[in-house]
Amino acid sequence: MQVLIELHDTHQPLDNVIAATVLQPDVMVLIGDRKIEKNKYRKPLLSFLDMEGVHVRLDYRTCNLHDVQQVIGCLNDVLDTYGQENCTVDVGGGSDALLLAAGHVCLGRNAQAVQHMPGTNKFKWLIGPETGKESKFDLQLSMDQVIALSGGELLRNGHVGPEMMSEEMTGLIDRIFPIYLKYKKSWPRFVQYLQIAAKQEYWRGEYYEAPLTIYVNRQSRSPSETILDALVNAGAFTLCEWDEEHIRFAFVNNTIGKCMCDVGVWLEMYLFSAMVQSGLFDAVQISMVVSWDDDEEGDKVQNEIDVAACAGVGQLFCSCKTSAPDPYMLNEIAVMTERFGTAYATPVLACVCDMKKEAPAAYWRAREMGIELIDLNDLDKAKLMNRLAMLRRKWDR
Repeated sequence: MQVLIELHDTHQPLDNVIAATVLQPDVMVLIGDRKIEKNKYRKPLLSFLDMEGVHVRLDYRTCNLHDVQQVIGCLNDVLDTYGQENCTVDVGGGSDALLLAAGHVCLGRNAQAVQHMPGTNKFKWLIGPETGKESKFDLQLSMDQVIALSGGELLRNGHVGPEMMSEEMTGLIDRIFPIYLKYKKSWPRFVQYLQIAAKQEYWRGEYYEAPLTIYVNRQSRSPSETILDALVNAGAFTLCEWDEEHIRFAFVNNTIGKCMCDVGVWLEMYLFSAMVQSGLFDAVQISMVVSWDDDEEGDKVQNEIDVAACAGVGQLFCSCKTSAPDPYMLNEIAVMTERFGTAYATPVLACVCDMKKEAPAAYWRAREMGIELIDLNDLDKAKLMNRLAMLRRKWDR
């Protein structure tokens, strides 16, 4: 029987499960304060282990974490109960008192102690028969698991989902995004027209046929011939022709049609597509609608995260903005990353402006807050790939 003794950390939940996921013990003993008796802290752990396919018996041991002698007594009791030769103590998390006590007990009894080396996919045996041994592991998490570990739930994807990302789609996105970027000032008016022109009342079975001039809030809207020609050449339409009164058009597929009628979707589509194409990440999600319990009563709060990716133990949480960012936007992604990410999560704000020139206050504030930026200067495809590689290396050592 293999027993893992875990020093429970309510603030860094990933540290509570890495060793169990890799070592696959028969029993996992969690030592922590009385919080670990609450379902709010137990449920995320159980959800994660179930998703990971780790079948382990859990043994919760509570004690006063500020009383080192009490913690030492608890550790000795666990070692005696299960047999020291069967036990491994993970000293990679928990309070200072827990770590001090664990080190004292393991040194005194030469009990096996292991630590996940922060920022790596490595374990090192610190005390016991295998002292000095290092081993690598390949931990690939999904965003569902990361969200579950934070006490949340990935409910659905919003306007688009990762299942639509085929090679055909990534190619289309790469061709359409530069058009959006070039005409971003007139793009909202263009989309306003399409939102009405692509309604069911204008559907003719194989294409839409709509008036060339449509009124939105008593203001006339007509499609830009320049933008239409560019989009036809990019492959967004399979049919696009017009006369003096009407336009007939058909989108290349339903997903592109949905996105063409959304003013602000193309930056996150482009960023999502680049993350998928880069091959740097184990999982990438777009437009994640997530919920979580805001309090002990189980009241649900919902949020949307534009783009997120994970690889190994780390994650990127990205907010995409089509206007010059303000401090509120920075706070928004910082809070989302702290709430749903782990100790190895990085907040990212992406926008289609030159932040240093157009939003200098937000630019310098982002640097102070540790928020990584992807702005107009990074949106060339090659530059974006390099930027993503740099962000991916933040938790590689």
